[in-house]
Amino acid sequence: MEKRAFLAIFLSALVFILYQYYYLSTIDTEKIKSVQGKKDEKTIVTPEIKNIIPGVEGDNKDVERIAKEREIRINTKLTEIVLTNRGGKIKTLFLQRYKGKDGRPVNLIKETEDKYLPIMLEFMDKSFSHTINTALFNVADTEDMISLSPEKESSTIKFLYENSSGVKVSKEYTFHYDDYKIDINIRIDGTPRMGVSPYQVLWGSGLKSEGNSDKRSYEGPTSFIDRKLVSDKLKGKGEQVYHEGDIHWVAIQNKYFIAALIPLMKENLKTIVKVSERDEISAGLEYTSMNERVDNRLILYAGPKDGERLKSYNVSLEEIINYGWLDFLAKPLFKILKLLYTFTHNYGIAIIILTVIIKLIFFPLSQKSFRSMQKIQRIQPELKIIQERYKSDKQKMSEELMRLYRENKINPLGGFLPIIIQIPVFISLYKVLMESIELRQVPFILWIKDLSDKDPYYITPILMGATMLIQQKMTPSGGDPVQAKIMLITPVIFTFMFLNFPSGLVLYWLVNNILSIAQQYVINKEIRK
Repeated sequence: MEKRAFLAIFLSALVFILYQYYYLSTIDTEKIKSVQGKKDEKTIVTPEIKNIIPGVEGDNKDVERIAKEREIRINTKLTEIVLTNRGGKIKTLFLQRYKGKDGRPVNLIKETEDKYLPIMLEFMDKSFSHTINTALFNVADTEDMISLSPEKESSTIKFLYENSSGVKVSKEYTFHYDDYKIDINIRIDGTPRMGVSPYQVLWGSGLKSEGNSDKRSYEGPTSFIDRKLVSDKLKGKGEQVYHEGDIHWVAIQNKYFIAALIPLMKENLKTIVKVSERDEISAGLEYTSMNERVDNRLILYAGPKDGERLKSYNVSLEEIINYGWLDFLAKPLFKILKLLYTFTHNYGIAIIILTVIIKLIFFPLSQKSFRSMQKIQRIQPELKIIQERYKSDKQKMSEELMRLYRENKINPLGGFLPIIIQIPVFISLYKVLMESIELRQVPFILWIKDLSDKDPYYITPILMGATMLIQQKMTPSGGDPVQAKIMLITPVIFTFMFLNFPSGLVLYWLVNNILSIAQQYVINKEIRK
């Protein structure tokens, strides 16, 4: 019995060995080496789409597509842009004419995960969104380096994703020579059961900070809807806001730059602003697809807040340059400033000339003010008598003071009126100098290298404080000792306030004070005669 068992085991093993030998001898070992060699190459496999859209099942026999990650660099003269075929997105967007504090061109795109780079596509199905935003797209035949010129005014880069289930997604970017705009064409096909479903086209992760963020300037999402600016201040992660109406554009802005999406197809359209779980803000357009195919066109403007250029697109994009409640006054002032610059080629000199023009406009009012204060100075003895006589009866004192002013034809507020009227002009010019990109990093003379930034050595604020003190000494006081002391402290307060103001604004106030001193000197001289 044992011999028979042993013999059975021996014969079974022999059959197994002979079978292995015969089978292996039929396999082409060269093919094995070929496959192993391919595994050694640097390749990335795009994820296959399975059950990413409700009702569309993935085929179990899907073949994983092999594609290499690739970057394409485009130079438009104004921008240098790097595209990646991972998600068919924009990886970097450098503005050639604008430098950061490190001396390198400003990059509008923040460093973030690939799936958050612009331009993002998001759908109701999160799995589908993730796949489309992270998959490697095929790239239509094109060079890795493209430079546009007058001879080659535009170039189109096309990215295509397709799987064996029939889902196709394509993104086309068309770049133009000497322009910041990018034409975008998005097509989605092969989703017969998608039905009525929204999808979003987004600029993600906000704008990269260049170190010039300023709490006094609004930074964040802005839309232009029904001919009105709409700004959204979202508070927390996961929050989102929608807007409907006549949508011209939606953008994310910082102090000097914007990234705006301009829809060319406005049917079934909303704007969407939201904050991701990573606390990064996105803004874009939400469309509602009414059938199985999407064919959508829009424009991306990513560049400076240059009013003339923004106006040339005829979509009211220039409205994003907004100086607040004094916008109606600030914009004309800025136009005059730009006009003066065309003659002077120096914004510092243009500011000085603008200050002289403003001073001439207010000259009659200032003249009346100074003369009113001189009259108050002459009736000082009578003022003191009334103050002493009725110091216990404030109402009677006020009545007697007003009688004295009427008899001498004096307006007690005349000395403050020119200052009050000039405050709106001052605030308007402040906003212009703070937020106009034309004055960004523009030098004046010697140590002042940037009129939109503070004086690095605080020379102009100190000079401004000194001229205010001289002006106070030359201006007749109203007779109130407490008021006189407050007026003497004012130059000190203003000096500290102006230390961190834009040097262009300090220059305006300094020149205004010098002109006021000269005017007061002439008036005082006339009175002495």
